[in-house]
Amino acid sequence: MKKKLCLIFCIVSCILMMAGCSLSLTKTNKNFNKKTLETNADSFVTSWFSYDFESAVKSMKEQSTEVDEDTVNQYKESIQLKKKYGKQGTKVDTDFTISSDSATVVETYTTSSGKKLIFSVTYDEKGQTSSWKVEEYKSLGDKMAKAGLNTVLSMAIVFAVLIFIAIIIAQFKHIGNFQNGAKKEEVKAEPVVEAAPVVEEENLVDDLELVAVITAAIAAASETESADGLVIRSIIRR
Repeated sequence: MKKKLCLIFCIVSCILMMAGCSLSLTKTNKNFNKKTLETNADSFVTSWFSYDFESAVKSMKEQSTEVDEDTVNQYKESIQLKKKYGKQGTKVDTDFTISSDSATVVETYTTSSGKKLIFSVTYDEKGQTSSWKVEEYKSLGDKMAKAGLNTVLSMAIVFAVLIFIAIIIAQFKHIGNFQNGAKKEEVKAEPVVEAAPVVEEENLVDDLELVAVITAAIAAASETESADGLVIRSIIRR
């Protein structure tokens, strides 16, 4: 039981110490008083709706010195937002984000068009305005619809790329056939050299032997001597 109580006491002590540290960070800078920050943010919003951004952009472009393009683009966006949303309405919500060296106030305002704008004003450690941003208010449904649209577009792009790759792969066989056909055309048929006809030499010895055999056979049958005194004898082959 004592161990459990000690453990609980340690946990509570750690939580209190962390809370004390966070409070000490915000209290160290006297410029980050919430009421003062909110008042300054309200003044900024009022000035934004009344400020002539068009004249400011023209004068910045007419200057001979280099112009900050980021500032010019921010002013141009403000011109479009003021035309779209109209005049200043009432404040709906205020949110603070405070650290040891900076603070940000986020305020939501209605406009004469019935829509809302979100103003984010950031202050440095001296309490001076360091940056600001104005954006359209979007409900959870609008955010979900935009996220769904982005998802659909991403999937469509992926499928389109896959289909394109599949088409390219399918054309590989046609490329191979084309290359093979080109190679066949380049290869010429070698001329067939006809072999010269071989002239067989007549075997005169065999013919003479045949004549002698026939003559001997005739002589044996007739057993007579020829008129010119030629004695026909059989030839014995060795």
